[in-house]
Amino acid sequence: MPQRRAAPALAVLLCLGLLCAWPSGLLAASAAQAPPAGQGSRLVLAAFHLRHEGGGGPLAALEVLDAPRGGVEAAADGAPADDTPADEAGELALRALAYRQLGRNAEAVAALNRLMLLRRDLPPAALADAFTERGQALGALGHQARAAEDFAAALALAPRHVPALMARADQAFALGQAGEAEAGYSLVLQAEPENVPARINRGVALDEQGRYQEAIADFTRALELEPDSAVALANRGVSRSQAGDMVGMCADYASACRLGACHRLGAAQAMGYCRDGR
Repeated sequence: MPQRRAAPALAVLLCLGLLCAWPSGLLAASAAQAPPAGQGSRLVLAAFHLRHEGGGGPLAALEVLDAPRGGVEAAADGAPADDTPADEAGELALRALAYRQLGRNAEAVAALNRLMLLRRDLPPAALADAFTERGQALGALGHQARAAEDFAAALALAPRHVPALMARADQAFALGQAGEAEAGYSLVLQAEPENVPARINRGVALDEQGRYQEAIADFTRALELEPDSAVALANRGVSRSQAGDMVGMCADYASACRLGACHRLGAAQAMGYCRDGR
């Protein structure tokens, strides 16, 4: 992904079997709401830890998944035991997400390999999710060719699969292919015109090619969609400086600093800029 200064791509959340069928009310619950108790809700509890601000994060999710299952007790309170292929696939998907969040990418790859062998009947969109997540893990391990193969496989299954499009564009940028990255982010924006990370990342790719006004336009559009994006402000400040607009640069750096991102403003001031708003 654009690592010089753009926002990271959104994390992929796998949607496999039971994971896609959970009640939307639970997934949309407030961070303070605890998930339901009971062994049958084991996967829901793990997902709560991964997906909600009120959850305990990936380590808590893995603790839930590693605990003894106790299927008899689950059946007693009316909840199904976690022993079907769909449940196992759901567990593997959640494990992969937790491992990815912890940077344990080799374990994530292993979990996804098992998942795809177990569930050869996954619908195309779900399999595209799995290929994309595995590709990102492989890329983090330095296996760029294999990662590219997984992104291509995901897009062959679902040509407008936004996470795969985003991941492929991120990979192109990381490999120094700014033009290919720009094209990739443009495909994301065709599918999702209001995707702020893609808008910011395309701006960075444009800036890398010296197309500063186009980059500024992308950052400006990102700020229209997300006015409090310190990343978009800092990025726009850089492109404005490249275009010779030092007043605009200082204004953007100051606005980003008010949002808690003061690195660019501090660096500019150390070089003699932005001390008096100039």
